[in-house]
Amino acid sequence: MKNITLLCIGSLKISWSAEGCAQFVDRLSRELEIVELPASKEKDPTRQMEDESRRLLEAIEKRKGLVWVLDERGKGMTSQTFSHALVSPSDRGEHILFVLGGAYGLTDAVRERAAKIMRLSEMTLPHELCRLVFLEQLYRAIQIQKGTGYHH
Repeated sequence: MKNITLLCIGSLKISWSAEGCAQFVDRLSRELEIVELPASKEKDPTRQMEDESRRLLEAIEKRKGLVWVLDERGKGMTSQTFSHALVSPSDRGEHILFVLGGAYGLTDAVRERAAKIMRLSEMTLPHELCRLVFLEQLYRAIQIQKGTGYHH
């Protein structure tokens, strides 16, 4: 049973990000489900963010689990800290829903729904790169738990 879901906005359009993500999705196939919600067609950035956040909240409500939001306002973690943070929910058999917004981010309503808000970098990253970095870090966190030597 897959115990982690990544809810994200939009499909990957840049070839290098799609290829990189595909490698980690393949490696994580036993643990991870990815749910891509369509990007908003709204032209106004605020309306786009609101529309995408509404879709994410609807998707969250259809699932059970802890909600961890990936957001530039969140708390940074080392790879080791992230790996250890995944252990308790996993040991309790809890499902984790990671939420990654679109190009204009997330509304406060999505952040308020989160049990944890984490950031991937202190720098602003495009959302396609965020997805790739997140998938690599998730893979790394699981490998740290398994003691495989991927992380050194």
